[in-house]
Amino acid sequence: MKIALITGAANGIGLALSRLYLQQGVITLMVDKNAPKLEMEGLSLKADFGDLVKLRTCDLTDLSQVQELATWVKDQLGHVDYLYNNAGIIGSMASVWELSPAQLKQVMDVNLYGTWHMIHAFMPLLLAQKRDSRIVNIASLYALCNSSQTAAYSISKHAVLALTESLYFDLERLQTPINVSVVFPSFTDTSLLSNQESNTAFQNSLHQLLSHSRPALEVAEHIVQAVENKQFYIFPDLEVKSYCDERTQAILQQGKPHVHAVEKIMGALLKRANRA
Repeated sequence: MKIALITGAANGIGLALSRLYLQQGVITLMVDKNAPKLEMEGLSLKADFGDLVKLRTCDLTDLSQVQELATWVKDQLGHVDYLYNNAGIIGSMASVWELSPAQLKQVMDVNLYGTWHMIHAFMPLLLAQKRDSRIVNIASLYALCNSSQTAAYSISKHAVLALTESLYFDLERLQTPINVSVVFPSFTDTSLLSNQESNTAFQNSLHQLLSHSRPALEVAEHIVQAVENKQFYIFPDLEVKSYCDERTQAILQQGKPHVHAVEKIMGALLKRANRA
Protein backbone atom coordinates (compact mmCIF):
# COMPACT_ATOMS: atom_id res chain seq x y z
CA MET A 1 0.00 0.00 0.00
CA LYS A 2 1.24 3.49 -0.81
CA ILE A 3 2.17 5.95 1.92
CA ALA A 4 2.15 9.76 1.81
CA LEU A 5 3.85 11.94 4.42
CA ILE A 6 2.72 15.56 4.44
CA THR A 7 4.12 18.29 6.69
CA GLY A 8 2.06 21.33 7.60
CA ALA A 9 -0.91 18.99 7.29
CA ALA A 10 -3.22 20.60 9.83
CA ASN A 11 -4.42 23.37 7.52
CA GLY A 12 -4.39 24.85 4.04
CA ILE A 13 -2.74 23.04 1.17
CA GLY A 14 -1.32 20.36 3.48
CA LEU A 15 -4.75 19.45 4.81
CA ALA A 16 -6.20 19.45 1.30
CA LEU A 17 -3.40 17.18 0.05
CA SER A 18 -4.05 14.83 2.95
CA ARG A 19 -7.72 14.52 2.06
CA LEU A 20 -6.97 13.87 -1.61
CA TYR A 21 -4.51 11.07 -0.88
CA LEU A 22 -6.86 9.51 1.65
CA GLN A 23 -9.59 9.51 -0.99
CA GLN A 24 -7.20 7.51 -3.18
CA GLY A 25 -6.76 4.91 -0.44
CA VAL A 26 -3.22 6.05 0.41
CA ILE A 27 -2.03 5.75 4.01
CA THR A 28 -1.45 9.38 4.91
CA LEU A 29 0.85 10.50 7.71
CA MET A 30 -0.15 14.02 8.67
CA VAL A 31 2.66 15.93 10.38
CA ASP A 32 2.32 19.30 12.05
CA LYS A 33 3.74 21.29 14.96
CA ASN A 34 0.28 22.43 16.09
CA ALA A 35 -0.83 19.39 18.08
CA PRO A 36 -4.40 20.53 18.95
CA LYS A 37 -5.19 21.54 15.35
CA LEU A 38 -3.63 18.34 13.99
CA GLU A 39 -5.65 16.23 16.41
CA MET A 40 -8.87 18.04 15.52
CA GLU A 41 -8.41 17.70 11.76
CA GLY A 42 -7.08 14.16 12.10
CA LEU A 43 -10.10 12.99 14.09
CA SER A 44 -12.40 14.50 11.47
CA LEU A 45 -10.62 12.64 8.69
CA LYS A 46 -10.49 9.40 10.68
CA ALA A 47 -14.28 9.47 10.79
CA ASP A 48 -14.23 9.07 7.00
CA PHE A 49 -11.00 7.17 6.37
CA GLY A 50 -10.25 5.25 9.56
CA ASP A 51 -6.80 3.75 9.99
CA LEU A 52 -5.53 5.26 6.75
CA VAL A 53 -4.99 8.43 8.80
CA LYS A 54 -1.77 8.63 10.83
CA LEU A 55 -0.81 11.63 12.97
CA ARG A 56 2.56 12.78 14.28
CA THR A 57 3.50 16.05 15.94
CA CYS A 58 6.92 17.38 14.98
CA ASP A 59 8.84 20.66 15.13
CA LEU A 60 10.67 20.64 11.81
CA THR A 61 13.16 23.25 13.01
CA ASP A 62 14.53 20.65 15.45
CA LEU A 63 16.63 18.12 13.52
CA SER A 64 16.52 15.60 16.37
CA GLN A 65 12.70 15.56 16.25
CA VAL A 66 12.75 15.08 12.49
CA GLN A 67 15.22 12.21 12.84
CA GLU A 68 12.93 10.61 15.43
CA LEU A 69 10.07 10.97 12.95
CA ALA A 70 12.11 9.26 10.24
CA THR A 71 12.96 6.39 12.59
CA TRP A 72 9.29 5.99 13.52
CA VAL A 73 8.26 5.92 9.86
CA LYS A 74 10.88 3.30 9.04
CA ASP A 75 9.91 1.10 11.99
CA GLN A 76 6.13 1.51 11.80
CA LEU A 77 5.38 2.09 8.12
CA GLY A 78 8.45 0.75 6.34
CA HIS A 79 8.55 3.09 3.37
CA VAL A 80 7.37 6.42 1.94
CA ASP A 81 6.00 6.95 -1.56
CA TYR A 82 5.20 10.67 -1.34
CA LEU A 83 7.19 13.06 0.85
CA TYR A 84 5.59 16.52 0.85
CA ASN A 85 7.59 19.31 2.45
CA ASN A 86 4.72 21.73 2.76
CA ALA A 87 5.10 23.35 6.19
CA GLY A 88 5.90 27.04 6.02
CA ILE A 89 5.34 30.46 7.55
CA ILE A 90 5.31 33.92 6.02
CA GLY A 91 6.94 35.47 9.08
CA SER A 92 7.28 39.15 9.84
CA MET A 93 6.17 41.51 7.09
CA ALA A 94 8.65 44.38 7.05
CA SER A 95 11.13 46.25 4.91
CA VAL A 96 14.54 44.62 4.56
CA TRP A 97 16.22 47.01 6.99
CA GLU A 98 13.44 46.67 9.55
CA LEU A 99 13.78 42.90 9.92
CA SER A 100 15.55 41.76 13.05
CA PRO A 101 18.01 38.85 12.88
CA ALA A 102 15.59 36.79 14.97
CA GLN A 103 12.71 37.47 12.57
CA LEU A 104 14.72 36.41 9.54
CA LYS A 105 16.06 33.35 11.33
CA GLN A 106 12.57 32.24 12.32
CA VAL A 107 11.41 32.14 8.70
CA MET A 108 14.58 30.46 7.44
CA ASP A 109 14.41 27.86 10.21
CA VAL A 110 10.92 26.76 9.18
CA ASN A 111 10.86 27.25 5.42
CA LEU A 112 14.43 26.32 4.48
CA TYR A 113 15.91 24.33 7.34
CA GLY A 114 12.63 22.52 7.99
CA THR A 115 12.64 21.32 4.38
CA TRP A 116 16.32 20.41 4.49
CA HIS A 117 15.91 18.57 7.82
CA MET A 118 13.23 16.38 6.25
CA ILE A 119 15.38 15.56 3.24
CA HIS A 120 18.45 14.97 5.40
CA ALA A 121 16.57 12.63 7.75
CA PHE A 122 14.48 10.72 5.21
CA MET A 123 16.90 10.31 2.33
CA PRO A 124 18.56 7.17 3.77
CA LEU A 125 15.14 5.48 3.86
CA LEU A 126 14.16 6.73 0.40
CA LEU A 127 17.42 5.52 -1.12
CA ALA A 128 17.33 2.16 0.64
CA GLN A 129 13.75 1.30 -0.28
CA LYS A 130 14.59 1.33 -4.02
CA ARG A 131 11.05 2.10 -5.12
CA ASP A 132 9.45 4.78 -7.25
CA SER A 133 8.87 7.69 -4.90
CA ARG A 134 8.34 11.45 -4.91
CA ILE A 135 9.78 14.37 -2.96
CA VAL A 136 7.64 17.48 -3.33
CA ASN A 137 8.84 20.80 -1.95
CA ILE A 138 6.25 23.54 -1.71
CA ALA A 139 7.91 26.84 -2.60
CA SER A 140 5.84 29.87 -3.62
CA LEU A 141 5.46 32.45 -6.34
CA TYR A 142 7.94 34.30 -4.11
CA ALA A 143 10.60 31.80 -5.15
CA LEU A 144 10.43 33.48 -8.57
CA CYS A 145 9.68 37.11 -7.79
CA ASN A 146 9.78 39.59 -4.93
CA SER A 147 7.71 42.45 -3.60
CA SER A 148 7.49 44.97 -0.79
CA GLN A 149 7.40 43.79 2.83
CA THR A 150 8.13 40.14 1.99
CA ALA A 151 11.92 39.95 2.22
CA ALA A 152 12.16 37.15 4.79
CA TYR A 153 9.60 34.98 3.03
CA SER A 154 11.06 35.62 -0.42
CA ILE A 155 14.60 34.83 0.70
CA SER A 156 13.49 31.55 2.23
CA LYS A 157 11.45 30.46 -0.79
CA HIS A 158 14.21 31.34 -3.26
CA ALA A 159 16.41 29.09 -1.13
CA VAL A 160 13.85 26.26 -1.30
CA LEU A 161 13.96 26.45 -5.09
CA ALA A 162 17.77 26.30 -5.10
CA LEU A 163 17.71 23.38 -2.67
CA THR A 164 15.22 21.47 -4.82
CA GLU A 165 17.14 21.99 -8.05
CA SER A 166 20.35 20.87 -6.33
CA LEU A 167 18.56 17.80 -4.97
CA TYR A 168 17.35 16.96 -8.47
CA PHE A 169 20.89 16.99 -9.86
CA ASP A 170 22.24 14.97 -6.92
CA LEU A 171 19.61 12.27 -7.46
CA GLU A 172 20.02 12.27 -11.25
CA ARG A 173 23.71 11.63 -10.79
CA LEU A 174 22.88 8.53 -8.75
CA GLN A 175 20.14 7.44 -11.20
CA THR A 176 17.65 6.75 -8.42
CA PRO A 177 13.91 6.08 -8.85
CA ILE A 178 13.18 9.15 -6.71
CA ASN A 179 11.41 11.98 -8.52
CA VAL A 180 11.55 15.56 -7.29
CA SER A 181 9.11 18.45 -7.76
CA VAL A 182 8.93 22.06 -6.64
CA VAL A 183 5.60 23.87 -6.47
CA PHE A 184 4.95 27.61 -6.91
CA PRO A 185 1.50 28.38 -5.50
CA SER A 186 0.17 31.90 -5.81
CA PHE A 187 -2.31 33.38 -3.32
CA THR A 188 -4.30 30.55 -1.74
CA ASP A 189 -7.01 30.62 0.92
CA THR A 190 -4.91 29.30 3.83
CA SER A 191 -3.95 30.32 7.37
CA LEU A 192 -0.45 31.35 6.28
CA LEU A 193 -0.71 34.68 8.11
CA SER A 194 -2.09 33.22 11.34
CA ASN A 195 1.28 33.43 13.08
CA GLN A 196 1.61 37.19 12.65
CA GLU A 197 2.66 39.00 15.81
CA SER A 198 0.93 42.27 14.97
CA ASN A 199 -2.39 43.16 13.40
CA THR A 200 -1.69 46.13 11.16
CA ALA A 201 -4.02 47.60 8.57
CA PHE A 202 -1.72 46.23 5.86
CA GLN A 203 -1.86 42.71 7.27
CA ASN A 204 -5.63 42.91 7.65
CA SER A 205 -5.89 43.82 3.96
CA LEU A 206 -3.64 40.91 3.06
CA HIS A 207 -5.78 38.57 5.16
CA GLN A 208 -8.82 39.69 3.17
CA LEU A 209 -6.98 39.11 -0.10
CA LEU A 210 -6.02 35.56 0.91
CA SER A 211 -9.56 34.79 2.06
CA HIS A 212 -10.80 35.52 -1.48
CA SER A 213 -8.08 33.51 -3.19
CA ARG A 214 -8.28 30.05 -4.75
CA PRO A 215 -9.48 27.27 -2.42
CA ALA A 216 -6.66 25.11 -1.09
CA LEU A 217 -8.37 21.95 -2.36
CA GLU A 218 -8.36 23.26 -5.93
CA VAL A 219 -4.63 24.03 -5.70
CA ALA A 220 -3.94 20.63 -4.14
CA GLU A 221 -5.76 18.81 -6.95
CA HIS A 222 -3.47 20.46 -9.50
CA ILE A 223 -0.40 19.52 -7.45
CA VAL A 224 -1.37 15.86 -7.05
CA GLN A 225 -1.94 15.43 -10.79
CA ALA A 226 1.32 17.17 -11.69
CA VAL A 227 3.24 15.02 -9.20
CA GLU A 228 1.78 11.88 -10.79
CA ASN A 229 2.97 13.21 -14.15
CA LYS A 230 6.47 13.62 -12.65
CA GLN A 231 6.65 17.34 -13.40
CA PHE A 232 9.59 19.10 -11.78
CA TYR A 233 8.34 22.70 -11.90
CA ILE A 234 4.67 22.87 -10.93
CA PHE A 235 2.59 26.03 -11.49
CA PRO A 236 -0.92 25.71 -10.03
CA ASP A 237 -1.56 29.31 -11.13
CA LEU A 238 -0.82 30.37 -14.70
CA GLU A 239 0.01 33.97 -13.77
CA VAL A 240 3.11 32.77 -11.92
CA LYS A 241 4.52 31.65 -15.28
CA SER A 242 4.23 35.20 -16.56
CA TYR A 243 5.97 36.56 -13.45
CA CYS A 244 8.85 34.18 -14.11
CA ASP A 245 9.08 35.17 -17.77
CA GLU A 246 8.90 38.90 -16.98
CA ARG A 247 11.61 38.62 -14.36
CA THR A 248 13.85 36.63 -16.69
CA GLN A 249 13.46 39.25 -19.41
CA ALA A 250 14.32 42.04 -16.96
CA ILE A 251 17.48 40.18 -15.93
CA LEU A 252 18.53 39.50 -19.53
CA GLN A 253 17.98 43.16 -20.39
CA GLN A 254 20.04 44.14 -17.34
CA GLY A 255 17.33 46.57 -16.33
CA LYS A 256 15.45 47.21 -13.12
CA PRO A 257 13.33 44.52 -11.44
CA HIS A 258 10.02 44.04 -13.21
CA VAL A 259 7.07 45.49 -11.30
CA HIS A 260 4.78 42.48 -11.50
CA ALA A 261 1.10 42.26 -10.60
CA VAL A 262 1.70 41.03 -7.05
CA GLU A 263 3.96 43.98 -6.26
CA LYS A 264 1.28 46.31 -7.61
CA ILE A 265 -1.25 44.65 -5.30
CA MET A 266 1.11 44.90 -2.32
CA GLY A 267 1.81 48.55 -3.10
CA ALA A 268 -1.90 49.31 -3.28
CA LEU A 269 -2.51 47.55 0.04
CA LEU A 270 0.30 49.51 1.67
CA LYS A 271 -1.09 52.82 0.40
CA ARG A 272 -4.55 51.89 1.63
CA ALA A 273 -3.15 50.91 5.03
CA ASN A 274 -1.22 54.16 5.34
CA ARG A 275 -4.40 56.13 4.69
CA ALA A 276 -6.33 54.17 7.33
